[in-house]
Amino acid sequence: MARDYDSILKRLITIITKLANNERYTTNEFATEFGVSPRTIQKDIYERLFESFPITKDSLGRFKFEDGFSLDKSMLDNQEMILLSLSLNCFNESKDFNKTTQSILKKMLYPNFLNPYFIKKEQFEDLNINSEIVKTIEDAIKTRSISTITCSNKVSDIELYKIASFDNFWYLFGKDIDDNKIKTFMLSNIETIKPLDKKHNTNLKEIESVLKNIHSAWFDDGETFIVTIEVMPEISQYFLKRNFLQSQKIVKKRSDGTLIISFEVTHDEDIDNLIKSWLPHIKILEPIRFRDQIKNELEKYIEEY
Repeated sequence: MARDYDSILKRLITIITKLANNERYTTNEFATEFGVSPRTIQKDIYERLFESFPITKDSLGRFKFEDGFSLDKSMLDNQEMILLSLSLNCFNESKDFNKTTQSILKKMLYPNFLNPYFIKKEQFEDLNINSEIVKTIEDAIKTRSISTITCSNKVSDIELYKIASFDNFWYLFGKDIDDNKIKTFMLSNIETIKPLDKKHNTNLKEIESVLKNIHSAWFDDGETFIVTIEVMPEISQYFLKRNFLQSQKIVKKRSDGTLIISFEVTHDEDIDNLIKSWLPHIKILEPIRFRDQIKNELEKYIEEY
């Protein structure tokens, strides 16, 4: 019995995996693939898989997932989702429990549809977590190994701290041994990485604190300055309800609803997009250099437009 169950489980996992990879088989083709009868395949799909997965057929009679369905939309990865589904279906003898298992599966398979809240997710740059470079970076971070990386044709010895996302792009966050400064390195630009036989003992809790106060990939270690802005009443409510940057501080609230707000940043780019996104209802008070820079960019844009 145990051996039969193992065969069935292996077959079901293989069927779902193939469908998830958009491989399409007819009943007879699946039967030939597994060395079983077409009736067995029909039982697999219609009695064991059909209630948990939206399986249908294309115009050629080949099995496939319904259009728009993907295991990638679930809260688990493909193998986890398959094993959860098949494990829960082992309890189908109980009618009440069957309802519970189906409820669990629907919530896992269709989280976006059953959730009453809609949260628009950012479109992150694709990250191949199975690539050799990413795996090596992860291992070097875990083992605190100082590593030599080649990034945009520049070779550097780096203390690797974290893989971090800024503006939906992925970066390696670490300290450049040459100038002893913490920097960001765009992950997709890293060509090679070689862990060295040297370890670092940097306090990673302090690194977490640094990361929490970084606003962009333009982070400049050791350099900070204050940007002070005037926010008009038309948009002040948004700045009262939310800190757009970690360092945001409300300096003054005027009776007409105007706000004076300051930010501590390390680079103009930390706040450049925020300023421009709220124009014309926002004004830079300090530093004058930055105010003039934005003004010149806008004037040049208008001239070229």
